[in-house]
Amino acid sequence: MKKILSVVLSLGAVLAMSSATFAEVQDAQYYFNLGADYEWKNNKSGAIDIYTKALNIDPNYDAARYARAKLLYFNGRYERALEDFNYFYNKVPQYGPTAFYQFRINSKLQLGMSEEALDDMYEVILAYAGQSKVLDQMVQVIQARPELQYKLTTAAHMDLINKYRANAKLIRDYAEVYIDAEKGIKNPPYYRFYIDIAKAMYAQMTPQDVINTSNVRETVSEGAQIDVEYENVD
Repeated sequence: MKKILSVVLSLGAVLAMSSATFAEVQDAQYYFNLGADYEWKNNKSGAIDIYTKALNIDPNYDAARYARAKLLYFNGRYERALEDFNYFYNKVPQYGPTAFYQFRINSKLQLGMSEEALDDMYEVILAYAGQSKVLDQMVQVIQARPELQYKLTTAAHMDLINKYRANAKLIRDYAEVYIDAEKGIKNPPYYRFYIDIAKAMYAQMTPQDVINTSNVRETVSEGAQIDVEYENVD
């Protein structure tokens, strides 16, 4: 009997020590690794909770936040996922509008925030100095919501036009690719969309701004046709 009692007491002491040790862990990476293990074992809800523990210890643990955000997104918890993706959007200059933008935009669309999603798409286009796949997505949203057609105009985004005006030369070059017959690329709607942006940016510039604009951009790979009416273009 004494032997059994001794074993029970010893086991209790071990369990108490394990609980105390677990409770005392204040290492964000420990919880991140544990969360990854939960995720690997398909315990997604548990993984979200564990990643949250990591973030409670270190709110700047970006890998844990991204891991949690993806799990929230793919589990349809778009509102909470958007909070995490907005964190990356707001953490400039490390991230900004191009960080995980598709997750952020799609979360807004799932939440019925079409206007806000279109604003995000427009900013991504300006930040990249061209991104016609995102323009295609804008068009798809507007085809479902025709009253939002104005979101394709520069007048609806003048604050962003001014914010990214240093990209004017890059966007002008991007536009001109779509009328380059020698390269076999011809897409007037794309050209009009981007050249309007470049014109609006140049209109906001000082002479020094013009001097500081970049002359370099990567070769454009996009080029699918779009079917949208543009007004007031040359």
